[in-house]
Amino acid sequence: MKAKSIFSLFLGIVFFCSIIFAAQNEDVQEKQRRRTRDNITTLMLLRMTRFLELSEEQTVKIYPFFTRIEKEKAEINQQIRKHMQDLRMNLRKEDPDPKVLKDGIQAIKKLREALKSKDADVEKHLEENLTVLQQAKYLMFVTAFLRELRDNVDRARQEREKARPKKKKII
Repeated sequence: MKAKSIFSLFLGIVFFCSIIFAAQNEDVQEKQRRRTRDNITTLMLLRMTRFLELSEEQTVKIYPFFTRIEKEKAEINQQIRKHMQDLRMNLRKEDPDPKVLKDGIQAIKKLREALKSKDADVEKHLEENLTVLQQAKYLMFVTAFLRELRDNVDRARQEREKARPKKKKII
């Protein structure tokens, strides 16, 4: 009997530690995600400043606004990820509650609208602070920057896949 209780205690400790480790791992991933997002925003702003040939006055008006909006968009995206995860978990249930699913869908739609609103705020702010020539350059810059970013991410994923050891197929 004593051996069973010691074994049960051991299993409880292992289970508890695994839950704590999983939560810490999620925190680390979120911090890495946030740091990467901040670095991308900074890189974009630096390149945009050069490409659009922004004056100091324009830079002072655009940088803080753009940085604030990007942080707000990051928070919205984090909420979307959470709702998507909840939606995914509910769909895995044998008999998901339609009301819960509908509420999740509505929350995600509302958050997506908030993202669109933030993008519209950026567009409006840029219209107020850039010349027409700079606005046209901005459209070209954003398209090229995002394409380059997507290509670099794809390339990094491919390299990571190549670096992973191949699993042997057992027939």
